[in-house]
Amino acid sequence: MSSFVHLHTHTQYSLLDGQASVKKLVDKAIKDGMPGIAITDHGNMFAIKEFMNYVGKTNKALKAEGKEPFKPIIGCEVYVARRGDLNLKTEKADRGGYHLILLAKNFKGYKNLLKIVSKAWTDGFYDRPRTDRKELEKYHEGLICASACLGGEIPRLIQDDRLQEAEESVLWYKNLFGEDYYLELQLHKATVERANHEAYEMQCKVNEKLVELSRKHNIPLICTNDVHFVDEKDAEAHDRLICLSTGKDLDDP
Repeated sequence: MSSFVHLHTHTQYSLLDGQASVKKLVDKAIKDGMPGIAITDHGNMFAIKEFMNYVGKTNKALKAEGKEPFKPIIGCEVYVARRGDLNLKTEKADRGGYHLILLAKNFKGYKNLLKIVSKAWTDGFYDRPRTDRKELEKYHEGLICASACLGGEIPRLIQDDRLQEAEESVLWYKNLFGEDYYLELQLHKATVERANHEAYEMQCKVNEKLVELSRKHNIPLICTNDVHFVDEKDAEAHDRLICLSTGKDLDDP
């Protein structure tokens, strides 16, 4: 099997959503033989300094053992304003945004990601920090973009059977990011009774159309796992965290 790298990963800095510490994520990835990992917290880059410091320290130890260095990838899962303008803050739809994965491929991309995320907080904040397509057009250089999870714009349109709009969005992103644009596949089949059993069916539907769009427009695919905790045994603790953030009861699937 070829090596795998997590490119959609949430730490505990995805507040009330992610449960994984930076240290445990990096240690587990190395233990599993992965050459690197991306950190893509929701709307923020709070984990990045701790992430880079810990990987730097870890790589010194790996070098002393004659092993290859571990690759840290800086990213963010940003919220893109649903009505196309981060300044619109009047409707329920504005209290969030379509998910989108952005990864820095070089130092220019890192600086542009900082600009996008900072403005999302200072100008675009409305319940969540939000960016828009105008900001992506201004600061796309040096960034890799992926279509994200079921909360992404294209997966949402596919779920709603708005297939022409989904294709138009795919072409917009491809035109902007070129070879650095990827369609993202996720497949999470629930194995315990209390888990969400609806997401898997939606992902199957979305993935089928994403593969079609990939072939039609020659856009590469990536597989991600939408990581929110480190080990399977952490799932119950993460469930409690989600109950806190959503105001739900533990017996609500």
